Amino acid sequence: MVRFVLAVSLLFALGTGVSAECVACPNCDYERISIEQGDACINFWTCSGDTITCTYPSVANPGTWNNCSYSASTGWALADGPSEICFSGAGANAKCEAPNNPYNNAIPGCTASYGLINGTNGQLL
Repeated sequence: MVRFVLAVSLLFALGTGVSAECVACPNCDYERISIEQGDACINFWTCSGDTITCTYPSVANPGTWNNCSYSASTGWALADGPSEICFSGAGANAKCEAPNNPYNNAIPGCTASYGLINGTNGQLL
């Protein structure tokens, strides 16, 4: 009987789509490189405790970075960083796929302490 209950529970969990939800850095910030290129995009992120920091190249100050921090304690709203450049909140990602998912709400905790993205528009200017 115990095996039957476990089997039914497993089928129910799979059937209801139980999955993790991760918190993701916004792909880009609001700082425009150019009309043709678009906005500056994420280079890397860090995660410590319940806070993620997303790092983007600065357009206004070439050779430097803009940091946008989001915290679970603020409901993943912007906790630190320039509000005219940073998005007001981090995003949710149900797939929890690397590399742009610093925090897993199901754990809850960091998926890693650091993640390098370095995609299009993510390099120092």
